[in-house]
Amino acid sequence: MLFRSPGFLITSAINTKFGVFDSTQRFNQTLNTIESVRTKCPHAKVVLIEMAGLPLTDDQQNILMNVTDKIISFTNDPTVKEIYKSTNWDVVKSATEMLCFGHVLNMIAEQPSYAKVDRIFKLSGRYALNDEFDFSYYEHPSILDKIVIGNHRKSQFDSKITGNCMLQYMSRCWSFPSAYISQMATTYEQMLLFMLDRVKNGGYVDIEHCLYKFLPPSLVVEKSIIGVQGVLGPNGALVKD
Repeated sequence: MLFRSPGFLITSAINTKFGVFDSTQRFNQTLNTIESVRTKCPHAKVVLIEMAGLPLTDDQQNILMNVTDKIISFTNDPTVKEIYKSTNWDVVKSATEMLCFGHVLNMIAEQPSYAKVDRIFKLSGRYALNDEFDFSYYEHPSILDKIVIGNHRKSQFDSKITGNCMLQYMSRCWSFPSAYISQMATTYEQMLLFMLDRVKNGGYVDIEHCLYKFLPPSLVVEKSIIGVQGVLGPNGALVKD
């Protein structure tokens, strides 16, 4: 069974005050993200979810419109603007991604154009699919109804801080069958509420810990090598999953 069409939802924050890369660098890195998807999956539908605290410029918008199927921007969303006021990079990144990605899943669940999409890939902007990305893996019958994500890792935080979340999944690239779109939207709502509660009570948890806590274990397949790489925003370190 071949996919009629995969969909890539790329979470992006190009014009942001956070990190070691300026907007021009982040923009070019995002273009590389999109190019890697077009190279590895030429038949994919590509949606850019822009959720920085500052909007895209007209030039950025025009260029990105030519290489994506759709741009969904949350830069003028009042809640995103409020989150962006925080000085904590981790809180801003996780909270905006949980909020915006969940909203997008609800949106595309109602879009007829996604009826032909079999699998949704969540890909972090500025990261690129590399030579180890194997699209044929996702066409195996045993994988068709599974959530595929990288191997779990131990938390770097004390369990008292995270509310006993001692394991985590990296969120740079993972995927799920499109039949689970509504379920995943609900999951993201639960994740956001849990994170906000932890922060409110003096603790902390991020999207990686929440994914491990809330994704249903019976549906998850852990893959040791996803085939994605990029540089971390806070320090520029190269990472591969």
